This record gives sequence, C-alpha cells and structure tokens, in this order.
Amino acid sequence: MASCGFLLMMGLVASAGLIWDAGAQGITFQKANLTLVSQTGRHEFIVDVADNASLAARGLRYRHDIPSDGGFLILQSQAAPRPITVSTDGQALPVDLLFIAGNGTVMEVYPCIPTDSSTPITSTSPVAAALELGCGTVTRYGILPGNRVVGGGLGDISDSRKAFRTV
Repeated sequence: MASCGFLLMMGLVASAGLIWDAGAQGITFQKANLTLVSQTGRHEFIVDVADNASLAARGLRYRHDIPSDGGFLILQSQAAPRPITVSTDGQALPVDLLFIAGNGTVMEVYPCIPTDSSTPITSTSPVAAALELGCGTVTRYGILPGNRVVGGGLGDISDSRKAFRTV
C-alpha cells in the first residue's frame, strides 16, 4: 500500500511540473574522458558514467542541457557484453545514441532520438556500452558504425580504471 502512495505522490509531483537535477538529489556520477575518432578527426568529451542499473535508470532525465563536449555513458561488462535497451521516457532532451562494443567500436548509431519517447531502443547485438550525446553531435562529427571510442572503460580492460576521474 505504501508503494501505491509513493507512486501517486510521484505522479502528482510530475504533473505539477517540478524538475530536480541529479546533483540536487545527492546523486553523483563518475566522469570519464572519451575520445571519439571519426572521419572528421578526434573529438574529445567528458561524460557522466553509469556503471550500475540504478544510475543508468537515472540517466539524463533531470538534466536541462548537455554540453557540446558532454554526454552520458552507460557502461556494462566488457567480459560479458549483452544487448542494451535505452529509453528517453521522462527525458526532456533529445539525444544521439551510440551502441559500442567493448573494444570501442561504434556498432550502431541513432541520431536525434525524440524526447520523452516510451518506445525503447535495443541494440541488435551484445555491446559493452551505450553513449548518449546531445542531438546533432552524430551529424556534426560524421559519426558512423565502425568509428572508435577510446576511454571511459572501453578498449583494454586493464586500462578501464585509469579512464575515470573525480570532478
């Protein structure tokens, strides 16, 4: 019964249009430096990293913007890749979505996913990560399947701890 009350309260808060940011809720993400290598060159990003289901579910839902050099990395196990499902349900920002193999190869690219979509997108193959970037980044940098992402725990497993930093 208590959970019904909680859900009702959350529905009322949502309908009132109140928005909290992750920092105000005491939620912090690790940061990672990523380099995305495409035909147009090397592009540097500093992304928030979700390395567990709770952080991945939080995602970009309470963000008001994504810096042009920022994003959100959902990191799974390189040793046991699996399909990843991403949803923008409850999210106010359109995003470009990349599914990435453990070695850093971009496997799939989905440009400008609409906001607040209840239709999830699932990778067509097992992957190690999903990367959400601001809408238009894929087009601006010519990002295609086969491009590479270096850092953030992608690539050599032994280097994954070196990729994180505290901000």
